[in-house]
Amino acid sequence: MTTSIQTKNSRASRRQFALLASSIVLTLGALAPAPAHAQQVEIAYATFLDPNNKADPRAAAQTRMIEAFEKANPNIKVKVVIDPTQSASARALRSKSDSPDIARFANWSISEIVATGSVLQLDDLLKRDNVSETDWLIPLAQTKVGGKIYGMQQDYRIPVLLYRKSLLDKAAVTPPKTWDEACVAGGKLNKDGVTGYAIPLGSSGGVGGAQALAENLFSSMVTESGGDYFADDGRAFQAPREAVIRTLQTIRDMYGKCKATPPTNAQFGYSETHDGLRAGTIAQGTFGLFRFRAIQSGGAGNDLAWAPPPAFAPAGKMVTYGFQIVVNANSPRREAAWAFTKFMTSPEAQAIAAEGGEVVSRASAYQAPYFKQPEAANQLAWAELIKARGKMVNYSVISSTFNQIIGDATVRMILRNGTAEDAYTEIVAKYDEALKKAR
Repeated sequence: MTTSIQTKNSRASRRQFALLASSIVLTLGALAPAPAHAQQVEIAYATFLDPNNKADPRAAAQTRMIEAFEKANPNIKVKVVIDPTQSASARALRSKSDSPDIARFANWSISEIVATGSVLQLDDLLKRDNVSETDWLIPLAQTKVGGKIYGMQQDYRIPVLLYRKSLLDKAAVTPPKTWDEACVAGGKLNKDGVTGYAIPLGSSGGVGGAQALAENLFSSMVTESGGDYFADDGRAFQAPREAVIRTLQTIRDMYGKCKATPPTNAQFGYSETHDGLRAGTIAQGTFGLFRFRAIQSGGAGNDLAWAPPPAFAPAGKMVTYGFQIVVNANSPRREAAWAFTKFMTSPEAQAIAAEGGEVVSRASAYQAPYFKQPEAANQLAWAELIKARGKMVNYSVISSTFNQIIGDATVRMILRNGTAEDAYTEIVAKYDEALKKAR
């Protein structure tokens, strides 16, 4: 005969067993791989690299990287959104849109887009997922805005001296290492319709403002001896006054007493400098390394060469920028977006990007087999130049406007025979005025 106590104990045992079985099922379910029919997440990635452009090896490498990510993460689908100028992505962030989930921006745009409040801060995620902050040609700490990390560096671009070998050989000129040497060399080469040393002050070919001047020359020249470019929040222009005046005077001399650059070149920008180096009507100039292959294949051939850029002191530091991937803080798919961002800047993905010709950011990626091939020689040399002479700076929250201001002031100085001091005063006044309007 079963007692009431035995009955109660039996019922309790059955309940405990049921709870234990349920717990085991739930635990196994949590540990098991996601079923094939799990709901897929689609994330939008805004980039200037068009996967349909079969002539661009960088775009082909990007496609391979995305395919590798989707294979490793079968429940995440990546939709590529083409944004050549980054302007559509910037508008989306300013308007608090939840798409694109991830976007690719140049370093000189980061302060501006962080100011929108729509960029996800990454410091906690980097620590949570044990992502190295030092396995980079330039440590991630140098990319901080207001003391925080908001983007993951994909690649680097450092100014280099591009020159036509035959023109320098004919004039018995060697690539200059300092601005004093560039003054002399440029004067010897500036004849017979050839510009001795191109100093572009115009706006063509960039994404806004006198970008070729600011990016390849001005930013490095005014910060070479120390000091900031802009404040941490991207607002105050903080380059030392004496450094800015020295820079402006050097540019004025290249157009004037050095006779290295004719005044007709004052409106040259990216496009004209690119075309002149390609055609041989420009002998040399400080330009972006990312233009090297395009100019070479566009007609210059093996007559185009490169060397480390001149500076006020031999081996002076040069401002280096590149492209970062940022996560939209308004996206409801932030974890998937972060997984993609983390992968695209991993050594594995960076090794693929390198095959497209980029100077990739992760130091350990340079151990990949590709870098043992002859075609990687320039990328390896550029990486070493970046490690030795590269540095990163804070940019303005109205970067394109600032670039236009320095371009306009410098052109007026050249064409009206003005002084470097007056050009400096104009830059400071015009920038302060523009900054007030931007608030």
